[in-house]
Amino acid sequence: MAFDYNTLLSAELHDIKNQMQALLNAQEDLNNAIKEAPQFHGFMANVQQHSQLLNHKLLEILSILKIQNQAFTPTEDEHWLLDTLTPIIHEFNHSHGLMITHEVDPDFNGFYDEQLLEIAIHNSFMNAKQVGAIHINVSIEEFPDGHWLINIQDDGPGFQEKQLFESTFTIQGGKSGLGLYLIQQAIQAHKRNDQHGSIHIKNNPDTGACVQLIFP
Repeated sequence: MAFDYNTLLSAELHDIKNQMQALLNAQEDLNNAIKEAPQFHGFMANVQQHSQLLNHKLLEILSILKIQNQAFTPTEDEHWLLDTLTPIIHEFNHSHGLMITHEVDPDFNGFYDEQLLEIAIHNSFMNAKQVGAIHINVSIEEFPDGHWLINIQDDGPGFQEKQLFESTFTIQGGKSGLGLYLIQQAIQAHKRNDQHGSIHIKNNPDTGACVQLIFP
């Protein structure tokens, strides 16, 4: 019988994820223990930032394995969008030096796979930070036919001209890592009435870039 590398890799990654969660729990206990020792707060904040990034990368890899599995279907449940966005916004406001604002109605909800959307949002924010953006604004648009989208606008240098004409993104090296490719894969996994999600990129009229996550 052929050796199933994908099953082995998936099992190992899940074990690493469980260990990572145990580490995060221990980290939280340590953080509570040193609350009265401000001289250690800077060290703890640095550890937390690296732990959060490592944990997110593990979730990304697990999600990639899911998407590449032909039997994979996203778990598109109804979620309050602001509940999904708030912890990610808090992370980037406090750990990455970005100012993130939003214009999302607290009562807005939608059907989407929460883990996949978290990956798309996280990568959009990280890409903006890596090209020098300081401020990001998140807003939504709804349409009569039921589809909706998330606008992620930043004040960075904007996209290169050649990127604006690409309909399919590829894996690229450098600071952006999986970048737009992973965002596109996460949104395209969503489906409604034989239509798939998509992303659209453009430059803002004045300055900066805009990534649109479009749900069918």
